[in-house]
Amino acid sequence: MLKEKHVFAGNNTSKGFYSYFDYIINPEDANRIYILKGGPGVGKSSLMKKFGSEMLTKGNSVEYIHCSSDENSLDGLVVPELKVAFIDGTAPHIVDPRLPGAVDEIVNLGIYLNNKEIEKHKNQIIQVNKIISQLYKSAFRYLKSASQILDEINSIYDYFTDSTKFSRICEEVINKLFVNKKLYNKIGSIRKLFSEAYTANGYINYTDLFCADLNVWAVIGENTNYTSKLLDEVVKEAVKRGFDVDCFYRPLTPEKLQHIIIPDLNIMLKSTENHICCNYDEIINLHEIMDLENLKTHISEIENNLNLYDMLLKNALDKLTETKKHHDLLEIFYVNSMDFKSVDECFENIFNQYI
Repeated sequence: MLKEKHVFAGNNTSKGFYSYFDYIINPEDANRIYILKGGPGVGKSSLMKKFGSEMLTKGNSVEYIHCSSDENSLDGLVVPELKVAFIDGTAPHIVDPRLPGAVDEIVNLGIYLNNKEIEKHKNQIIQVNKIISQLYKSAFRYLKSASQILDEINSIYDYFTDSTKFSRICEEVINKLFVNKKLYNKIGSIRKLFSEAYTANGYINYTDLFCADLNVWAVIGENTNYTSKLLDEVVKEAVKRGFDVDCFYRPLTPEKLQHIIIPDLNIMLKSTENHICCNYDEIINLHEIMDLENLKTHISEIENNLNLYDMLLKNALDKLTETKKHHDLLEIFYVNSMDFKSVDECFENIFNQYI
């Protein structure tokens, strides 16, 4: 079992900021959820990193929920053995208690902010926030455009894909995955997250970090419509048979599956458009269900669209990179107005409950 896991609960997508924060931890299964409040630079991420480091030292496993704007910051942290989670409850992923007191506890680091000091920078803060907002809107427009180009590319692939052969492959995969697997007397659950993200530091991919401890089945194919459909079919069957499934969605199209893990089977189904890698335990090659000969007549059109797609993604990432420069400036105003000694005391009060 991996001691450290790295994922995203939110993402910058063709639909704007997209959140799966509700899936970080189920309040009904948790012992304690700390919802952190406070502006940028008040120490939310640092507190979570420090708690995670201490928990790893004590032998616990830790799941780091990275920020999709800057993967070096955290949006959340889960310690499964303790059933404890920390969640950044500030915009754009505002989180409020669902079981106040019984499970959820608000930790407002903003109370350690010197308001009189921060008020001196009010006009600058307003201006920087406006710039950041405009940059995100621009990035999201580019991502939306990239998604539309991808739809155009996939529509060509769809036309040359044999749906009957696809259904047969789905059936074969499901039979192979679940042969002689005991049907549990329950309905399985789905947990939705991302393992990859568009960030201010480029496209960040944590997917391969999961592969070390798992049997990896690769779903090979450029047509993301059909790779996602196959994963959908597997998830439906797994849940019906009582298996819990970790579902990882595409950053660009956040309602389409990209990878799945079935922990009880120790199996990951990983979609990839790249060449076949010899490290995979099984290969599901969707190229085999395409009319590749006739598809060749559209290669030029596909390549032109791919160039446009790459350009749009680059523009989106450039805009996200610009947001970080302004966000860093925003943090300086807050950092210089914070009483971090009190934040450290707050951390100790929480940490001492788990010694």
